[in-house]
Amino acid sequence: MLAEIILRLPVDSVARSKCVSKAWCATVSDGYFRRRLPLQLSVVYFPDNDDDASSRGKALPRFACAGSAAGDGAGIGLLRDRDLGFFPFLDVSVVCDACNGLLLLRAAGTRRFYVVDPVTRHWAALPPPSRDPRLSMLAFDPSSGSPRRRGYHVVNFTGRWHDRGGEVEVFSSETRAWALRDAEFGVPAASLSGSVHFHAGAVYVLASDPDCVVRMDVAAAEAGGLACAVAELPEPADGGGGDGRLAHSAGRLHYVATDGALRLKVWVLDGESPAALQWRLKHAVKLGDVVELRGECGGRGSEARFLAFHPEKDAVYVWSAGKLQLLEYDLTRKEVTGAWAFGEGQKNRVVKTWLVPSSMYLSDRLPLADGAHVQQC
Repeated sequence: MLAEIILRLPVDSVARSKCVSKAWCATVSDGYFRRRLPLQLSVVYFPDNDDDASSRGKALPRFACAGSAAGDGAGIGLLRDRDLGFFPFLDVSVVCDACNGLLLLRAAGTRRFYVVDPVTRHWAALPPPSRDPRLSMLAFDPSSGSPRRRGYHVVNFTGRWHDRGGEVEVFSSETRAWALRDAEFGVPAASLSGSVHFHAGAVYVLASDPDCVVRMDVAAAEAGGLACAVAELPEPADGGGGDGRLAHSAGRLHYVATDGALRLKVWVLDGESPAALQWRLKHAVKLGDVVELRGECGGRGSEARFLAFHPEKDAVYVWSAGKLQLLEYDLTRKEVTGAWAFGEGQKNRVVKTWLVPSSMYLSDRLPLADGAHVQQC
């Protein structure tokens, strides 16, 4: 009965209630309750003005969490900003990547990396890698393992390529150390794109010429290897002036492609064994039709961009440029089931979106970050 009452409160209120007493803290931290919490929608965005810029003239990133929206999509929830001012090096750092609620930042012109949790207001400084990175990505899966066993990896592509592979340096939050590994991608190194996705210990990278997805087993890197596998894509990732993205939902790999006409197609990788894996077209929809359901038509109002796929159900998240709203669209029911916006008069550009377990935001520390720093609210 107590859990049923608490589950009806906003996540922010639940998190604050941990401070009431030890009994309340124990209740909110109980595994049964935490497993029943809903997924939390979070975004990284940039303001569309010059007022929020760093000393280097670059726009500073912002982070926001979604409040509740009407279940029928008619009401609009708020995207509430989370102040990043607790991180002391924000003004001199650039965002390299973001993954499932954590940010990876790098001090400009250096090898100093930081992992930042905007909600729990924790941040951790990483030891410097041995190589200068060409491309850095953060790998974090909050849905795997127990709360205190959820670690993260940072993967640096050093730019030291050979014919069909290259040198990769991987940081593990468990060992607090970097490890240099040679990876055989199975495709020419120059064909790898910057479109990456992480799930269950593996990094998935889209590649072109040939059009395929390369799977890199990051968890195996700690044991001395970096096994790679290649799977063909059902259609080119950049065909017709669009782009392709990878996502996981219900434990299966999905490929989401949009073309120049804003048609969105969703494929799922079916099969129980590697030899039997096959792409199956699951959904096809026009993004313009999605935003028109919100009363938009013509001009900039009909522009829309795919952002994310729901990890548990057939739903996509789309950024509507005209209404400056983040929309949840149910692919099975063919209807908008949620909408969120920033405060009145705010013009922002959302660049990345996740849905992560709310229990992550009830944690009292950054996952496995020994010596992490915290700014109390």
